[in-house]
Amino acid sequence: MGGARVLVVAIVVCGCAQPHAVDAPVPPIEASRLSHAQHAQIACAACHTMGERPGSREHAPCDTCHRQAFVSPPGPLCEVCHVEVTTSPLDAPLKKYPVEDLWQTEPSLFSHRVHLDRGRIEQRVGFHVACADCHVQNGKLARPDHATCARCHAREVGLDGGPTMEACTGCHQRTAQLRTRARLIKGDLHFDHDHHRTDRRGTPIRCEACHERTAQAEGYADHVAPRVESCVGCHDDTDRTPAAMRMRVCETCHASRIEKVTSLAPRNHLPATEKPIDHTIAFRRDHAEAAERDAARCASCHAMMSGNPRDACDECHQSMKPADHRLTWRELDHGTEAAADRSRCARCHVIEFCTACHMQRPRSHGYIGTFTADHGPLARINVRSCLTCHQEDFCTAAGCHTVAGSSPRGRP
Repeated sequence: MGGARVLVVAIVVCGCAQPHAVDAPVPPIEASRLSHAQHAQIACAACHTMGERPGSREHAPCDTCHRQAFVSPPGPLCEVCHVEVTTSPLDAPLKKYPVEDLWQTEPSLFSHRVHLDRGRIEQRVGFHVACADCHVQNGKLARPDHATCARCHAREVGLDGGPTMEACTGCHQRTAQLRTRARLIKGDLHFDHDHHRTDRRGTPIRCEACHERTAQAEGYADHVAPRVESCVGCHDDTDRTPAAMRMRVCETCHASRIEKVTSLAPRNHLPATEKPIDHTIAFRRDHAEAAERDAARCASCHAMMSGNPRDACDECHQSMKPADHRLTWRELDHGTEAAADRSRCARCHVIEFCTACHMQRPRSHGYIGTFTADHGPLARINVRSCLTCHQEDFCTAAGCHTVAGSSPRGRP
């Protein structure tokens, strides 16, 4: 019997647990990849010519040192540049250059913050550097290359305090690091910068509209991907984006979609004026469990909340009253509710709040001097209501009733 109970618990836990994807170990650098460390004694300019791939001129200048390998049958050296080793040059396609795998060798040091400092750059080169100056080539968006940098860093420009194109170590580090920029758009996501240069009205879309922190980025690690919320402003504006490209339409950004309930657009894909799908009429009454479970989710829309689960209830209810706090709540309803569950009141109110209110004369007491003749019937119906504010000996201490429960003086 005990074993059966353990089995049931195990099934429940496995069924409710969230799927966890284990990150695969980072693969090593390919053995066929050229090692810059082994070529450290050779000047960079001896192999790297502006705009050319090393070895593209009939294997020059690689054949200067590796002549014997090029006159011999194809071997491992060929794998450095070719996809596969074959006896026919026509059947040996070249690898992509520069290589774009997980590793980046001789990574460059680049600061957007320095290059977007208009005053500093204008003083050095005589003009402002904008995003399009480096990221647009022949009218199309492209990755900056050495020719792009040479417009300011060529020796003849005479850039004051900046490295020249011949000083490779001024921009490149002699190391290898994981490439992070290639992971910003991954999986089934697809994105085209060319389609985001103007909206449907032809109005240019500034780079800063999506890349908000670019001007403060000291390096690639600081140049973070745009937030999804920045996409919503345009994609849910009919004047700027067609209805077929709404953020609710998964195929706008995703190559595929799984038809199930969990494939509905998350909250950060929707405008701020649109409520999440679970915010039904009953949710305002039944939201306590959801708020306690994931207060950070509430804080993504409700600006007054910090996302701290310990303070979630208090932060919200200090500015938003519960649904049952209607106009009649103070006069008719709150007394019975407080008597039934005072802990609920304590979630928002401190004890001083009740005291400060009940120190005021209740409306049921009418005008001063009129309640003395009328309080008897009310006290007989519910004397407990009197004790909310008055002590048990109040009736006799006030001099009205000589003995508790007797008629006032002067009355039969």
